[in-house]
Amino acid sequence: MADHVRVVIVGGGVIGLATALHLVQSGEVQVSLLEAQHVGVGSSGRSVGIVETQYLDPFDIEMRVIGRRFVEGLAQDHGLRYTRNGYLRLAHNLDDLERYEASVETQKSFGIMDARVLDRAGLQRLIPEMRCEDRVGGLFGAGDGYVDGYLYTSLLRDIAVGKGVTVHQGTRLIGAEERRDGCLRISTNRDDFNADVVVNAAGPWAAAVGDLLGAPLPISNQRHQAVLVHLRSALAYVMPSVMDYVPGEGRDGLYFRHERADQLVAGLHNEQPIRDHEQGDAEAADLEVDWEFLSSVATLLSERLPGVGDAALGKGWAGLYPMSIDGQPIVGPHPYRTNVVCAAGAGGNGIQLSAAIGRLAAEWILHGTPSNPLSQSKWGAHRVVGF
Repeated sequence: MADHVRVVIVGGGVIGLATALHLVQSGEVQVSLLEAQHVGVGSSGRSVGIVETQYLDPFDIEMRVIGRRFVEGLAQDHGLRYTRNGYLRLAHNLDDLERYEASVETQKSFGIMDARVLDRAGLQRLIPEMRCEDRVGGLFGAGDGYVDGYLYTSLLRDIAVGKGVTVHQGTRLIGAEERRDGCLRISTNRDDFNADVVVNAAGPWAAAVGDLLGAPLPISNQRHQAVLVHLRSALAYVMPSVMDYVPGEGRDGLYFRHERADQLVAGLHNEQPIRDHEQGDAEAADLEVDWEFLSSVATLLSERLPGVGDAALGKGWAGLYPMSIDGQPIVGPHPYRTNVVCAAGAGGNGIQLSAAIGRLAAEWILHGTPSNPLSQSKWGAHRVVGF
């Protein structure tokens, strides 16, 4: 593309800000980011912030390695608090363990050398308070950890602004009109913007933004919840994050992670694209926890962590997973309007995939193709069922 292409990014979450950072570092674009409220107000600020590479598919692992390296760089260079408490994915059967062994080798090929497979005895040594007799082992990444989602988003904003990105908070998209010269005239509640390319990185609002841009996206939002767990006695060690869910198994899985010595964060996770509790309108979503969720978490925690005693549930909150039809992110030029680049549908993985999605979206804009060819078929906007 020609020098100083004007790019307008819609959405002030981690994916929009990561895209802005990758673009502005090229020196070839002028980047304006529009956020209807304030950065981190959506799913990014409500995330539990886990960063890990313990996946099974090589592409999924590679994209999360990019995310972990990005977070590690921010921790080293900009003081981001990254708590390396480790991440454990439990195995339900021997087939899971076999796939976990393959994951360890794949991670090594991408430079992650601290992942290993544990047997049942290894699980018990790692987390003495956890009930393990119904699990055969697990996949453990010692260097994985978590960040505060809101602080991570705020840091990305500060770095982006320092590098020349103009962030417009309180600026809501109203519509877009394509001019004769191929540029888009972007209308908002405050000012109008001229753009050569618009990036839809609006998270739970991506479907509504796509409609306004004339570039519809098949995104539906799933409401997920998290809650603080107060322990009666402080732990003498930092508990790893635990995920009792194997990708693709199709059921809710319990997860919990360290928050402080006497406090955990817990919730239920599922990456299936079709759920019975979808909420399509991000504006109307209930962001408070409900009793059914609290009851389920309390039951599962008492079964999985009997060694922590009579723990008490505390403050909870809810957020939205923006999901595509097949559960994979949507990244790349929209097939109906190629001057709109999609960066959406990260589900519950926005924090750890933000660096990879931002890089790929920027590469589509700067070079017309991503550096990872597999992303065209795995995440490319043209591959989404429904277009």
